[in-house]
Amino acid sequence: MHFIGMSSNIILVILGISLLIFVHELGHFIVAKKIGVRVLAFSLGFGPAIIRRKIGETDYRISLIPLGGYVKLAGEQKGEGCKGEEWEFMSKKPWQRAAVLVAGVGFNTALAFVAFIIAFRIGVPFITADIGRTMPGWPAWEAGIKPGDKIVKINNISNPDFEDVFISVALNNSPEGVSLEIEREGKTFDVNVVPRYDAAFGIQRIGIAPATTLEIHKIFAIEDSDSPAQNAELHLKDKILKVNGKTITTESDFREIEQANPGKELTLTVLRDNKEIDLKVTPSVVARWMIGLSCATTKIEGIKKESLAKSLGLKKGDEIVKVNIKDVTGFAGLVNIVNNSPDGKITLMIMRDSGAKLIVFTKTGEESVKEFFGGIIPHYGLKVDSTVEGFPAEKIGIKPGDTITAIGGENISEWEELLQIVTSNKDKEMEITWERNYERITKTIKPKKNEENAHGLIGIKFREKRIIRQYGLTGACMVGTQKTIVNVKRIYLTLQGFFSKRLSTKALGGPVLIAQASYESAKSGMGKLLYFLAIISINLAVLNILPIPVLDGGHLLFLGVEKIKGSPVSEKTLAIANYIGFAMIITLMIYATKNDIMRLFNI
Repeated sequence: MHFIGMSSNIILVILGISLLIFVHELGHFIVAKKIGVRVLAFSLGFGPAIIRRKIGETDYRISLIPLGGYVKLAGEQKGEGCKGEEWEFMSKKPWQRAAVLVAGVGFNTALAFVAFIIAFRIGVPFITADIGRTMPGWPAWEAGIKPGDKIVKINNISNPDFEDVFISVALNNSPEGVSLEIEREGKTFDVNVVPRYDAAFGIQRIGIAPATTLEIHKIFAIEDSDSPAQNAELHLKDKILKVNGKTITTESDFREIEQANPGKELTLTVLRDNKEIDLKVTPSVVARWMIGLSCATTKIEGIKKESLAKSLGLKKGDEIVKVNIKDVTGFAGLVNIVNNSPDGKITLMIMRDSGAKLIVFTKTGEESVKEFFGGIIPHYGLKVDSTVEGFPAEKIGIKPGDTITAIGGENISEWEELLQIVTSNKDKEMEITWERNYERITKTIKPKKNEENAHGLIGIKFREKRIIRQYGLTGACMVGTQKTIVNVKRIYLTLQGFFSKRLSTKALGGPVLIAQASYESAKSGMGKLLYFLAIISINLAVLNILPIPVLDGGHLLFLGVEKIKGSPVSEKTLAIANYIGFAMIITLMIYATKNDIMRLFNI
């Protein structure tokens, strides 16, 4: 039965994507016929014809590969076979030829509009804008946003879903950032958050994750072996109610227990088919590969709104250089000095904008120290502030104050690069280079598993909280219109984002990503699939109208030139432009497909 469901979803995806391209070509066909151009062939699909029938001058075909279609117009290009007959495409006036070219784009836009309406009549599931987690040091955390908060408005979008939030943040180009209205415990407040570019994902983010239910959405392998969840025979759609008899209500509750019990058997009470059953599961022991050093500086990378540090006047970018006249050179040293200082007033000297400033912090026991440091995130550089006893860095002689310059044969300039190389190499030996008093030292180092701080993992992902958006005919028409307009704007903002480097080209997707996303949409129901296909149809329309040779927009550009100069562009110029345009499209497709493959294999 699962295979039948999977097959039907794949068929729906193929038919849906075929429909988008077919409708585009249908637009060209209808308008060409309307202005008197002979259509020599109209095919549903590509490749050899399976069924064909000639009616009038048109050869109608159903072809082997059911991915779109094409039209062949009489006299499409000047040259051989073009006789200058009135029924040939090139014999028509520029505005008539333009109408044929624009028709494909127009039909795709109309299809998107209709698909949006039908989708919202059926009902489209969206991830809610409830916040499940904030990333320490990221803009949302700094702004004081907490797990459990709900975004009720972002910029001018009321009652947004997580897709609205994600796109608004990724495409934001205002220096003031995004304007959020947050609901917390029945009260609302406004906050501005300035997104930060995340090089790992190639997009702007504010550091939030959506809230989840306790229903199992995915079960995955751990380190290329079966996960504990698979061995325990947990099923998709099981809902976890209790762990060792303790009722849990949030994912955080579950993760805390899971991570604290590596290698220890747990009893999960799950709801399956309206029945409670108990299952035994032992979280895998997951240890982090590390070389055992920290490069946390005393410069503040992030500071939480309404924190003790903020109330004392500390700001992002401040660097704490002295504590009670004692010099500090690393975050570990800063924490040690504050911890070892007696209760009472502690004077911090900070550097801000090349000037020194004194801030007084009153220490009243361990809790005040935790509160103070809990509100700040240090900047990580490459100057070592501490090493872990017994780990490789200490063993080969790296000391606090040293500066790491290269590892694994690569020169590095950021802490994230160091982390990535160490974790990806696991237990492989590699060279590491550091500087001490202007002397360069290079030695071999081998990462080690941190078994002592290992955490448990059973290999499950929970389903995000969702809302079904469903409307009557009038409401569906209004929302369909709004989504059509918004998505057209988003495409141009996305292109603008690539040029302004707010978006990385790593975020580009090709046919594999489209197929994956389409299939996932089909699994979520017909409403979601139609919604996704409407977005693809809008993308197809807008990208096709871009002034790139080979595309409809490129042909329109040459028609404009023809109208201005009074004669068609020369065949040689057209040929060169088309070669350039074709090369651009092929290069883009290859690059996007490369991104797809790298995502597929988690490279």
